[in-house]
Amino acid sequence: MSRFAGRGLDGLWFWFCAPITILLDLQTIYPKHWLADTPLSSLFEWSISLARDPILGGAMSGTREFAWLRYFLYLEGFFQLPCFILGAIGLWRNDKRIYPLLLAYGASTTTTLIPCLGAIFTANPKPPLTTREIVTLLSEYIPFLLIPLGMAVDMGVKLTKIVSAAQDRKRV
Repeated sequence: MSRFAGRGLDGLWFWFCAPITILLDLQTIYPKHWLADTPLSSLFEWSISLARDPILGGAMSGTREFAWLRYFLYLEGFFQLPCFILGAIGLWRNDKRIYPLLLAYGASTTTTLIPCLGAIFTANPKPPLTTREIVTLLSEYIPFLLIPLGMAVDMGVKLTKIVSAAQDRKRV
């Protein structure tokens, strides 16, 4: 069977998301000396400047308003990223045993993104975000909500079918 077994969108997702997680999102929890004299801090500043991102900017600022986000970033680094890597390996090998982990990953990532999207509308930057900046932010964040949500639903459906088939075999 081919790699990612007809799940090309998942393959694209894993190749796209891992670098963003490692090189951008997790910068907010890395020790500062890891980033000193590297182009990563410039990448971070460039990303924030695209639309005055209150989420990443708030995470880096360390303000109380965004303290909740630091916990989500630790969740991303210590749970979601390992699930992500193991999930990619499992899908690469077409191993269905990875489905429960991918369901957990998708649900966790979706849960993380919902408050982040809310923060776009409730953050109070000076001056206020323009419509263009809000649209840019939504276009950056919504795919990171919808794809894991789709993955969670897809894995839930697949697992339900697998369990149903196992129960049917058990009855025979």
